[in-house]
Amino acid sequence: MRRRQFRAFRVRRVRAQGPPRAAHERGVFETSEKGFTLIELLVMVVVIPLVIGAIAAGLLAVFSFQTGVANRLSDSGDAQVTSAYFEKDVQSALQLTVSSGAPQCGSGNQLLGLEWSLNQQTGTYSTVVSYVETPTGSTYSLLRQFCSSGVATTPTTSTTVASDLLVSQPPPNISPSADATTASQGWISTQSVTKVNFVLTEPKSNYTYALAAVPKSSLPPSQLGSSQTSPTATCGFATPGTGTYASTLCFVDFSSFSQAEASSGGQAFSVGIEGTPFTISFDLSASSGAVAGHSFPTYANPPTSEAFLGNNGFYTGVPNSPALYQTTEGTTTTLTFTNFQVLDSRGNPATDWELVTGDAESTDAGESITWTSDQNLNLIPNGPNSPVGNACNSVAPGTNAQYLTGVGTTTVECSATVSSDKTGTVMLDALTPKSLGVTLVGTGLEAVFVGLLLP
Repeated sequence: MRRRQFRAFRVRRVRAQGPPRAAHERGVFETSEKGFTLIELLVMVVVIPLVIGAIAAGLLAVFSFQTGVANRLSDSGDAQVTSAYFEKDVQSALQLTVSSGAPQCGSGNQLLGLEWSLNQQTGTYSTVVSYVETPTGSTYSLLRQFCSSGVATTPTTSTTVASDLLVSQPPPNISPSADATTASQGWISTQSVTKVNFVLTEPKSNYTYALAAVPKSSLPPSQLGSSQTSPTATCGFATPGTGTYASTLCFVDFSSFSQAEASSGGQAFSVGIEGTPFTISFDLSASSGAVAGHSFPTYANPPTSEAFLGNNGFYTGVPNSPALYQTTEGTTTTLTFTNFQVLDSRGNPATDWELVTGDAESTDAGESITWTSDQNLNLIPNGPNSPVGNACNSVAPGTNAQYLTGVGTTTVECSATVSSDKTGTVMLDALTPKSLGVTLVGTGLEAVFVGLLLP
């Protein structure tokens, strides 16, 4: 009985220990057999290069696209910068050229040259702009070179307006074609130029853009303002160096003044300003004592009494008849100027101009001139020591006696109680006025001038 139980116990034990040992043996066998089959290796060798190649191609495409976008953005920025400068420069120009070679401002190969701001003292233009092509490393750039004091090899400023340019960039096209031929050989006036067209190509992205502008001095009839009329007179300058503002103060020519017309409803004036595309226009009415246009000086009888303006090297050489001069002694004349306008060649209003008026004769005993405007009237000094000399009974250099009143207000009067050889004269300016009234009271003869002080 006991023996059978022992055997039974042994059998059960062997069976209980058998499965763990068999599982262990199978685990050892399976670990030693792990790895890649030939088919798996072939799949990996074939597929992985395809995947990596596709990823690489995608990255290259992205990088290439990014470069193209960057170039186009850069080129678009160049177009905006160039356009901002180009349009203003062409509109301002009074002279231009598209002749190649050394520029008038700076250095490089010139594509376009522009000039404006005529200097009356030297007869040259003080503002010069040159658009030049210059190498920058392996590429070419378009530079805008600006000279503020005339022709110079060292520009006042130099700005890169386009950083990628054709090696042989063509110059701008000028219309009409007759002007284009002349402009390719030297300087021409912009008055007849109807269009300046500049086509630029940037080779890195093959990006092409066109810029177009028209000079303001051009006179196409279809673009003129409705209020613009052809000038019937001129506003001329004095000899350079004969006055502080000899180069910027022009005097209206009254050669065409008509007493009959001015006395019966008013006479319209349209006065072209020499050397500029601007015109000053106004209406003039006259009453009581007659006046007429007269040259400078209106009177010279030293050492007793003479007009200072036009004598003594003071604003001499003014052309034509810049004075309105009484024709009969002992009379009073009232002149009324209205509707002052300063317009460019297209009828656009100018800004920052100043009307100038003053005594064109000599105010002696019992005489006076009174100016009234809608804007304050201020003195323009005749010299460093005295603004008016001994005009209006001014008794000492640097002082204004009681006979000159109202300076800095809208009404100024110059009167005198003595006659003398004059050492100065009253000159007044007003900022962009619309009207001006002048009353001349003469025991002998009185005269007045009107002019324009440019910015």
